[in-house]
Amino acid sequence: MSTVHDQDKATHHSAIDTERLSEFIYGTITALIAVAATIGDAGVSWGAAAAVIVVGAAVVWLAHGYSKAIAARATTHQHLSGHDIGGILYVSWPIVIAGVVVAAPLLLSAIGLIEVTAALRISNVVGILTLALVGWRAGVASGDNLLHRLWLAMVSIA
Repeated sequence: MSTVHDQDKATHHSAIDTERLSEFIYGTITALIAVAATIGDAGVSWGAAAAVIVVGAAVVWLAHGYSKAIAARATTHQHLSGHDIGGILYVSWPIVIAGVVVAAPLLLSAIGLIEVTAALRISNVVGILTLALVGWRAGVASGDNLLHRLWLAMVSIA
């Protein structure tokens, strides 16, 4: 038998997961922007490209956390504790995870299997497919029919 506390906990957990998924999508889009910025540089090394993507994601994560902390403080009119700030940064951490996922194909270039440009193209595909998968999963979670799930996947990569 579930209690009100259990139901509140489940609702809160669901809300956190939704927000973290939103942050992952945001991070994936941010990483794709970094890929687009580096793919045109013929002389870029795999390390420099990975740094632009991952460090860029980390900077966006910190900026995003900062903006959320300032907004929380402004709306609650209270000082935030270290625990509060840590919670804000925790929820936004998927921004960095997305950057790492999109940058991962650059390891193929690091070990000499492919050129950096090819690895960046694969990174681009990984990011786009990630967005499509998230759109598809949103349709599955909503109980949508196959046609609508395909539509959500296509809209997610547009």
